[in-house]
Amino acid sequence: MILKLKSFTAPYIDSPTPTVKWFRIALALGYTALLTLVLVQSSANPLLGPAAPREFDLAWEILLTMGHLVGFSILVLVNWSALATVTTSRRALVATVVFACLLGLISELLQTLVPDRSASLFDLGCDWLVAFATAYVIHRLYP
Repeated sequence: MILKLKSFTAPYIDSPTPTVKWFRIALALGYTALLTLVLVQSSANPLLGPAAPREFDLAWEILLTMGHLVGFSILVLVNWSALATVTTSRRALVATVVFACLLGLISELLQTLVPDRSASLFDLGCDWLVAFATAYVIHRLYP
């Protein structure tokens, strides 16, 4: 399955033109800014997305966890894609994983400054785990 995925994505990853290079960089910067906003916004009065329910809701918690998993996997993918245009794939991957882990840590710390938010070690663990898992898949596809 990984080989099929590689044959599908290879034309988009290998040897980008200058226009594609700048598009990847802009996409990575924009997505990183958007994800940061979503991670540190108020739960009661969010700028993006629905407000959190007042009472504990398991479905809401699962949705938030899935958001972390999808959000950080896309973060690793778009940032690696942008960095891979200016350095080797391996260096880009290491820098991307370090950046994703730092963003996860900083966003959790910033959540303590928002009145209706708090830091969560579970969320941080999910962020880090998915960053490393996504990096592993990328490394297997593009060694």
